[in-house]
Amino acid sequence: FINEVILKCYPNVQKETIRDETGQKIKGPLIIKCDTGPGCLCNDMAHVKFCQDLFEKGVHNLLGLPKGTKATQEMDQGFAQFKPATDKSTVRIAAMKMATRVEARKKMNGSSSIEQK
Repeated sequence: FINEVILKCYPNVQKETIRDETGQKIKGPLIIKCDTGPGCLCNDMAHVKFCQDLFEKGVHNLLGLPKGTKATQEMDQGFAQFKPATDKSTVRIAAMKMATRVEARKKMNGSSSIEQK
């Protein structure tokens, strides 16, 4: 896909940046962000060679987090150190909400059984 589609859309890709007299980029590197994980650009030597060939052409392939989306990978990387704490907090808050609902049901069932008698 990269060779057949993306590079055809960017014919001026090369390792070094060349600018015109006004400072506009004429030629230069291309940055592509790809997913990693099973079946993606990371798990065998053919993929490593492919990434090296892209680099020689001027394509910088940034490997993202496994199974991430283009919209969330940067956020996932930025908040990676906070994720364990937020997971614990989520579990704690969910447990508190469930306990509150269980107590409310117990009270509701207890009062309704009294009213039925």
